[in-house]
Amino acid sequence: MKRKLCDKKFFFSLELILFAFLGIFYFSCGQELYVRESDGNVDEFYATNDVGELTQGMSAAQIYTSQMDIIDAVGVMASNYGRDLTSEFYIRCEDVTDGHLLAEQTFAADTIGINQYVYLQIPGGIEEKRGNQVKITCASSGMPGNAPTVLYNIENKLENEDAARNAQMFINDGASAGTMCIAVKGRNYVWTGPNYWKLALLAASLLAVVYIMEAVRAKKGKATFLFGGMYVWDKYRFLIRQLVQRDFKVRYKRSVLGVFWSFLNPLLMMTVQYIIFSQLFQSDIDNYPVYLLSGLVVFNFFQEGVGQALGAIVGNASLITKVYIPKYIYPVTRVLSSAINLLMSLIPLVIAALITGEQVTKSYLMLPYILLCVMVFTTGLGMILAAAMTFFRDIQFLWGIISMLWMYLTPLFYPVSIIPDGFRTIVLNNPMYCFVGAVRSIVMEAVAPRPMVFCQCTLLAFAMLLVGCVIFKKTQDKFVFYI
Repeated sequence: MKRKLCDKKFFFSLELILFAFLGIFYFSCGQELYVRESDGNVDEFYATNDVGELTQGMSAAQIYTSQMDIIDAVGVMASNYGRDLTSEFYIRCEDVTDGHLLAEQTFAADTIGINQYVYLQIPGGIEEKRGNQVKITCASSGMPGNAPTVLYNIENKLENEDAARNAQMFINDGASAGTMCIAVKGRNYVWTGPNYWKLALLAASLLAVVYIMEAVRAKKGKATFLFGGMYVWDKYRFLIRQLVQRDFKVRYKRSVLGVFWSFLNPLLMMTVQYIIFSQLFQSDIDNYPVYLLSGLVVFNFFQEGVGQALGAIVGNASLITKVYIPKYIYPVTRVLSSAINLLMSLIPLVIAALITGEQVTKSYLMLPYILLCVMVFTTGLGMILAAAMTFFRDIQFLWGIISMLWMYLTPLFYPVSIIPDGFRTIVLNNPMYCFVGAVRSIVMEAVAPRPMVFCQCTLLAFAMLLVGCVIFKKTQDKFVFYI
């Protein structure tokens, strides 16, 4: 078997799998590899004052610093004072640094409501240089009693600090205190698009180097990760399959509903938490049921997988003391049995997404990879705790407390926006937040996660697996004395 693994066919099979994945990744991401929603967007914010009737000959303007490569829309908060207006309303957007017009549009004033944003849409977007000063100007043709107004906040409410740099409001070309209520939506260019296939060739080259190094070690009779793992799978795959089936069947033994609990459990948990938290958070989160369910599906698998894996060595003591089997098979099979539950729980998630109007797009092709990263991360942590559990039985009780704390530190049922600044760094660097966020991007936003998010998920998963393998290998010879 080891010789078969070292031949050219196996190598080319690995390269083919790699390029197949990279091709699917490129297809699922599409233009999102080239342009993405800008982090420099200026978000809508509330008003405290208005500039008064914007009658003919008057103007109100706001200058801000552009932080995007492409501007798609510019919005201004306006109001009709509750009247039916017959005048016209103008929005003009220009680059004052380079001195050229970006876009302008005329609106019928009767389309303006009370304190609502009016958007100048730019089909296809228009390119803009980051760091340039952009001026948004509003005017109208209305006479007194027939003119709208625009609103502002007496304080600087541009939350993007770079966009707020050198910001200034003008009324009738005179500088004024406050910030006009504007919103700017746009996109930024992403470096991965033009360089994607160069990166793909680099990945293929790295795989070739790893393969050669592993092959050399294997021929010298040394242990290898790649060939060793494939060898174990070939030799013990029947046993692995039996252990996974046993763990899965035992979980639902003497249960009336049986496997149906894999569907029902996430739905019941979502229902309970939806009833409890919907009134607190629903107004801040679009499609709260899917937001909640997508988080629960991922985290429940993680919690269950680690919980099952940590007792894998102690729970199989009779086998370990009588028959030689690579010990890491036991926590791995526990995670794999939990993965069956994960796959089944995806069905109600997709159904809920469809019922609530979410679209199933090509970005779903990347969902298996994100879930694979979650499985790898879970396996790595499970191996660490399985080794620790062998020596310290208290781990099983500590994990219950740690997993509960971990759950509350992960935005499963609450929005990130409510997290205090002091805790936000902890939450944003939480590995499960990365995985859950990636799944929500696919299911709720119908877009593949950013390339950087894929890199983060991959590094987190395999770093945890590497640590888990090292700790498990160094301690496994002592297991027999403690079980």
